[in-house]
Amino acid sequence: MDFGEDFFETPAGQTIAGAHRYLSAARVLRYSHEWGPLIQVPTLNLLGHGIELLFKFPLLAGGMSTKDVRKGYGHDLQALWNDARNDVLRRGALDEAERALAEAKASGKWSTDAFGDRPARQELIYAVEHMSYLHGAESEYALRYIITPNTYAPRPAFLIDVFGALAEQLVKNPSLLRWWREDMGAPGWEDDR
Repeated sequence: MDFGEDFFETPAGQTIAGAHRYLSAARVLRYSHEWGPLIQVPTLNLLGHGIELLFKFPLLAGGMSTKDVRKGYGHDLQALWNDARNDVLRRGALDEAERALAEAKASGKWSTDAFGDRPARQELIYAVEHMSYLHGAESEYALRYIITPNTYAPRPAFLIDVFGALAEQLVKNPSLLRWWREDMGAPGWEDDR
């Protein structure tokens, strides 16, 4: 994939820009003075869309068509997370989870009590799995339509800190994805061979 001047006019460029917008909007809501029950579900909805777009970016940058990505994954965050073509982004998210949780504990910016003894990486894997359920067909798209009262949701601040940081890095420099792949020793994209 060419990450030149016209990159943000491509489907991959539009996708990473969209991920950044949704995750940034979720951050604004979560850290606003208005944070509370009224905006929790809309914040999670933005977060789900942002994560979905973030994990569709490497697929599109790797040469898949938007039609194939849409047809193959729909809104399934778990399938996107588990796809081998997202190994690099998944590894980055797991690393970022450790940084975000350590920073949160040190700064006290949000309570870490609910995490208990679960390591940051394990917490992120669990949170993605649960967000996939809430964001997808199995829950009848609960974050978009009707969410059952007292439904558990992952901590939005943690997910925003993890995925928002990745999206911001990639929107500023999309070629980081290629460099991360090379650092990991991952196979190149079809159009790079």
